Amino acid sequence: MSVSIHEMTVDVIVQQLSGLQGVLDKVAAYVEEKKLDPSAILLARLSPDMYPFAKQVQVATSWGVNIPAMIVGVAAPKLPDDASTIDALKARVEAAIDYAKSVDAAALDGAADKVLTFPAGPAQRSMKVRDFVLHYSLPHFFFHCTTAYDIARHNGAPLAKRDFMGPVVGIISQG
Repeated sequence: MSVSIHEMTVDVIVQQLSGLQGVLDKVAAYVEEKKLDPSAILLARLSPDMYPFAKQVQVATSWGVNIPAMIVGVAAPKLPDDASTIDALKARVEAAIDYAKSVDAAALDGAADKVLTFPAGPAQRSMKVRDFVLHYSLPHFFFHCTTAYDIARHNGAPLAKRDFMGPVVGIISQG
């Protein structure tokens, strides 16, 4: 059985960003229920040298659009850049999901052996698309999704692993 680049990218990105959308919904409900200042979570960090919650969401969504865009060789869309409210972050996540779903599956799948050259800080890196997906971009994407989830949970939002996972594709039976 082979797995396509589309399955490795778009399917995974949509599942994970849908989970992040659910996390944002629960954060919004938690903030409302507890009468908290939303900025307490939006600006919360796990460590002083890490991005705050809102920036983690922004970076995760940037990876969510950049991964498929880079593979097919187009410029990624500009996502809404307002991180001042939970609703603004939800709009950004929704825009990223919509874009990922719009990328042509055949174009992604046809690029598996293509060499992709991209900036990485001050350097340039080149990798085959398959390696870029599995060993570079998805780990970055998951890091920021996970960190956003962890910050929200650490700050009291009532989250469980199923919230992080989003809707799982391929479950045959639930017993």
